[in-house]
Amino acid sequence: MGTNNTESNILRTPEEQDLLIMTLLQENEKLRKQNDFLAQCLADMQRKLYGRKSEQLNPDQLQLFIDGVRSDSEPVPVATNDETPDYEEPPARIKKKRGPHPGRAPLPDHLEREEIHLHPDDLDCPCCGHQMEPAGEEISEELGMIPARFFVRRLIRHKVACRACQDAVVRPALPAAAIEKCRAGSDVLAAIVVSKYADHLPLYRQQAIYRREDVELSRVTMGNWIGKCAFLLKPVVAQMKDELLASGVVQSDDTGVKYLKPPGPAKSGYLWAYVSSKGDVVYNFTTGRSRAGPTSFLAGFQGILQVDGYAAYNEILATAGIGHAACWAHVRRKFENALKTEPLESAMVLQKIQELYRVEKEIRAMDPKPDPTQIARIRVKKSLPVIHRLKEYLMEYLEKSLPKSPLGKAIKYAFGQWEWLETYIHDGRVEIDNNSCERAMRKVAVGRKNWLFAGSDQGGHNAAILYSVIETCARLRINPHEYLTDILVRVGTHRQSRIAEITPRGWLAARNDRAS
Repeated sequence: MGTNNTESNILRTPEEQDLLIMTLLQENEKLRKQNDFLAQCLADMQRKLYGRKSEQLNPDQLQLFIDGVRSDSEPVPVATNDETPDYEEPPARIKKKRGPHPGRAPLPDHLEREEIHLHPDDLDCPCCGHQMEPAGEEISEELGMIPARFFVRRLIRHKVACRACQDAVVRPALPAAAIEKCRAGSDVLAAIVVSKYADHLPLYRQQAIYRREDVELSRVTMGNWIGKCAFLLKPVVAQMKDELLASGVVQSDDTGVKYLKPPGPAKSGYLWAYVSSKGDVVYNFTTGRSRAGPTSFLAGFQGILQVDGYAAYNEILATAGIGHAACWAHVRRKFENALKTEPLESAMVLQKIQELYRVEKEIRAMDPKPDPTQIARIRVKKSLPVIHRLKEYLMEYLEKSLPKSPLGKAIKYAFGQWEWLETYIHDGRVEIDNNSCERAMRKVAVGRKNWLFAGSDQGGHNAAILYSVIETCARLRINPHEYLTDILVRVGTHRQSRIAEITPRGWLAARNDRAS
């Protein structure tokens, strides 16, 4: 054995030993990078499961990243040009003085008041024993509640007959109903829809709630009612879609939803959310995630479409008359993921992106709110120089970063979207990101954790219709139960040419006109 070791050592020349050492060092470096990559993947997964969901970053935290890395390694600063310094100190944060506590919010005036009078038990004065007399009163209020109260609405139609001819009998017609010969009124139907699509209560939970009140409603029956409500609201959502496509600026995003298609396991469907510049939301259900979904829904649209980098939108974006706006929130998210592996470069990029969002915050705080032309001027003056400096930074970082590292991927994504990341600068109607659309997906994401899947592909289409109404009502601060109770009865007899009057926005405008 000793001879073998000696022979092996003798056989290796210095050149061979140097080559072996270099090979081992390269393999070690490769394994180290692979280990860093897997550790980053694990950290990302843990954050998704247990971490903070908000994407907001404190500017002071970013400065800690930069100061900490520079104090350890003193990296060479990124040079831009002679006029622009390589690093800019963030503006000093002004600590706001906390004002006096506003106190408890008063209870709403429209709530019914129930008075309970409390009198002293003993009217003898505790000091001298004389009889005490009334000396005013003190009033305190507390909020009370009566649980959901069911009642039976009996419609008694009184008939009249002619005694002379004894032939004619007249009775009044039944009032309009949402669903003909249905045991539930429009208020009950609205409660079922709102409970499922706004409060995320699946039908089996609603069945248990009603059962506590000795009201037996089967899940099958409630499911049929939901399908009929969706059918009634279909022309309303079609009008909302027409108004959305005419708005000039639309944001879009999608999320997965399971649906049943026997035989076999649940299939993967998708709900696409489309948000107009006014904030109205229309959902569309598809059984696949191909380009056919957005291409079909957005047929005839002329304006600017703001989306992430998903390739399914490429066909519709290639259509004449449609502009493309990208999303800075998606860019920011990529660099935030790279903070762990390349903290200095990522933190400096995130600081620049925060400057862009700071400008948007200033615009939102202006009173009165500037028009789109004024917004574009402000962005050109304050935001466009920041974007130009950021592009110079990224060009420098691109040469130094590994293509498959988190920073390299973030830079590649940013440059892949760069042409459209500046769209919002020159058009004041466009937002800096499509977070408004992503917020529309939260309701679906919370709902599917409760009801798990749609009963069929038609159930997916029904969900898209009802989500459109519920989410738009929420954004317009309309009570969806009040809206649906009224509209489900009226939509069947409303003239198609005036359907815009009973969309959530039209209904709210009519109610405000009556109030004024």
